[in-house]
Amino acid sequence: MSDCLFCKIVNGEIPAIKVFEDKETLAFLDIQPVSLGHTLVVPKEHSDNLGEMPYEIMCPLFGTVKKVSRALAEAIEVKAYNVIVNVGSEAGQEIHHTHVHVIPREAGDGLETWPKIEVSEEQMNRAAEKIRLAAGM
Repeated sequence: MSDCLFCKIVNGEIPAIKVFEDKETLAFLDIQPVSLGHTLVVPKEHSDNLGEMPYEIMCPLFGTVKKVSRALAEAIEVKAYNVIVNVGSEAGQEIHHTHVHVIPREAGDGLETWPKIEVSEEQMNRAAEKIRLAAGM
């Protein structure tokens, strides 16, 4: 996709600090990191988001996520990290090219966990039923 920032990085049109690359994926440091070592892993083939991504792209992508996560934890010397995929603008996806954030974490790093909401058992059961139906279960 010609106007996609991550496609331009994959094609070498925009520089990035690469940490891993193979035939199907690229991992590079985020230029607006949440913590030192914050890495983005992208498929080289464009897809707008995880929900649109073909399975044959998804498997290599998450194989690279696993490899980079382990390497990052060792290199940055952290025991914990978040693996996050934002799907859609409302969820924080700013670049509409599927990408996975690998964010190193340390105790007391100031990064908050997600807030909890009150949900009744009835609401949970209704939501679960809708999800099962949509998933074809």
